[in-house]
Amino acid sequence: MSVHRLSHKDYLGLHQDNLFYYEITGAEREATTEEVSKESFTDWRENAIDVGDFKVIPFGNDNDIQKRIQESVLPNSLAPRIQNRKVELLFEQGPFLYQEKVDGRNFFREPIENPRIKDWLEEIDYEELLLNNANDYYYNNMVFNKVFRNLGGRIGLGGIADLKHEEAFDCRLAYRKNDSKGIPTHVLVTNWEDYQNNEVKVYPLFDRKNPTRHRISMHFSKLKSFGLKDYAMPEIYGSLDWIDNSTSIPKVFKALTKNSLNIKWHIQSPAAYWDQKRKQIKENCQAAQPPVQYQEKMLLELREQILGKLSTLLSGVENVGKFWHNEYVVQLVGANAVEQGWKILPIEQKIKEYVDAQIAISDKADFATVAGLGLHAALGNVGADGKSDSGSEQYYALQNHQRTSTPIPELIICKPLNECIKHKFNSKIKVGLYHLDPLRLQDITESSRTPSITQQ
Repeated sequence: MSVHRLSHKDYLGLHQDNLFYYEITGAEREATTEEVSKESFTDWRENAIDVGDFKVIPFGNDNDIQKRIQESVLPNSLAPRIQNRKVELLFEQGPFLYQEKVDGRNFFREPIENPRIKDWLEEIDYEELLLNNANDYYYNNMVFNKVFRNLGGRIGLGGIADLKHEEAFDCRLAYRKNDSKGIPTHVLVTNWEDYQNNEVKVYPLFDRKNPTRHRISMHFSKLKSFGLKDYAMPEIYGSLDWIDNSTSIPKVFKALTKNSLNIKWHIQSPAAYWDQKRKQIKENCQAAQPPVQYQEKMLLELREQILGKLSTLLSGVENVGKFWHNEYVVQLVGANAVEQGWKILPIEQKIKEYVDAQIAISDKADFATVAGLGLHAALGNVGADGKSDSGSEQYYALQNHQRTSTPIPELIICKPLNECIKHKFNSKIKVGLYHLDPLRLQDITESSRTPSITQQ
């Protein structure tokens, strides 16, 4: 069989009296990146980066863990929403001031009104600070905040003036080159993908014993990871492969629809048709002035032209509604009646098993993504099977989440503010996030329930 190109994506196969039309659209696809090497969880200080007078401790073998998290999570259809949902559930009713109380049997938080502390918190836009801290925590399990000292702080005329959130994505722990202990004492902030061509800002770590020691310092809080000395290992890291699989399945289906390699039609044409075309071309060559020598490639060019028009008719959704007209002629060849005419036969595309397998992988990847991100499917507004969960399941999921999954994140994201309040106001008052106890519908009086909407 010989193959002839009709266009950049259409090809014609010729085999004796049969023709095969091919459509190839698989050239367009995203460039693949090299497979990321397995992360080593040894001491990353061994691969410290020289930046000025400092040794910077990389976050990962290639100092790119956060970048890998970003590239996996943001294109996914589930993960960003679940991450945001965890922030929403943590923040819930917003921040409030409280004191810890014990009534002899129970430990509880007593809300407190303190205008001095509240005015200062509002001055530094503490709600925005806590929201940003919460977002960083759920992606990094680490929080960085800049602490500013008042003018005159060194001579006892001031204290802590302000706090600002700093993107954990840009922060790295560091120590001076002449420090043989290698214990982090500073935080360097820059774009680590191109730090050699960008400004690098240096801040000493916040001194908890003497918070006003530095004019500007960097407060660092984290959730300790087993065996890691400096950084926290983000919980989301172990789910990246599943998240990538969840992201890739829609792309597989898109490629299957638009960029697949399929033999779609079997076109049969009678040999007598081409014999007649050859005869016509030869007659035209003889009638030309001056006469032209007939060459077989003239017939092949005519075939490509005819089949090119036919391929335009058969391909593309914009051609729905067009039709092909053909006449059949029956000739007697010996004792047999032979039809002379074109036949266009669709070739069955057997992809059901492949599609079903991809859907099964997608369902598993979505379930593993939701589970790995640590939020019950009922709290993500969609159940694991794509259906809404019952009210009782949502109730118990929320109750368990508030009791077990919010205390530690709240402790870490509020820690910078609470340590500064303690120093600035010499007070045991703290900032926390107010949560309402979930109630079942049967526990709510009818007058307190959300009114139903009825049609008039």
